[in-house]
Amino acid sequence: MAHVRAQSATEWAEACSNAFVPLRVRTAEARFAATLDRVELTSSVSVTRVVSDGSEVVRSATTIAHHPRDDLLLSIHRIGSGRVLQHGREAILSKGRASLYDASAPYTLSVPGRMSEIVLQVPRGTVPTTGHSFGDITASALPPSTSLVALQNLLLSVDPQVPPRIGSMENEMLADAAITLLRAALLPLESRTPLRLEGHALAVAMRSHIDDNLSDPTLTVENLARALHVSVRQVYKVFAEHLNESPGTYIRRARLRRAHNELSAGFSVLQSAITSGFADPDTFTRAFKRHYGFPPSALKRMHQ
Repeated sequence: MAHVRAQSATEWAEACSNAFVPLRVRTAEARFAATLDRVELTSSVSVTRVVSDGSEVVRSATTIAHHPRDDLLLSIHRIGSGRVLQHGREAILSKGRASLYDASAPYTLSVPGRMSEIVLQVPRGTVPTTGHSFGDITASALPPSTSLVALQNLLLSVDPQVPPRIGSMENEMLADAAITLLRAALLPLESRTPLRLEGHALAVAMRSHIDDNLSDPTLTVENLARALHVSVRQVYKVFAEHLNESPGTYIRRARLRRAHNELSAGFSVLQSAITSGFADPDTFTRAFKRHYGFPPSALKRMHQ
């Protein structure tokens, strides 16, 4: 795990070079600030959250000659706009859009203002496409798909505050699931079929979708099944086999945990109920008291 703050183009170039691949910052705003949070799932697969002011980073042919690398980077934009240039093409990025770029060839990433993105870095060999056909998929905005949404949810579920456990079975499985989803997201559009995950990868995708949509009061087992193209019966089966509880119980516990955190942070009881997906404050109060043994108002008073 690495957390880095940068306040100049020079600091940002060093931070990005250490986290991703060697590169340089061509331009940056006069008053520049950026943060980078990187988590290594394995020795070769990492997830990085980036927030920065406007800048342009370049990996040139000269840099590649001195520092060759064979990594693929998938950038999923969350806030602001940007563009990726590689192989003579340009991909325009906005919220929710993603693009792949290859560290073995020159590229430029340009963002005009404040932005946030999440980046998955994997070995180039994890994607079977090679040669000229591989070059055709870089610097092109990936089409929206279930697999891309699932991948984004999975990457967002990786908590940079949790100490790294490189080599752990959980992290190995997370890396495998991310690579599986990346491959699915890169399938040619004409041959794309609904993603059919199995086992732990499906459990991770389900858990990630729930955690990312807790504030939605319409989040149900049926909606979860529909989002991941599986049956309701399959949802229950996966939760029983891999999470040892029912999906309804998981959703309720996750909502109450979020509400507890928000009450502790100073949110009102009503705000905590709404942002945790409880449409009815009375239902929230009863559920909270049943789970924790005291009403949410008591926790609120403790932190005033």
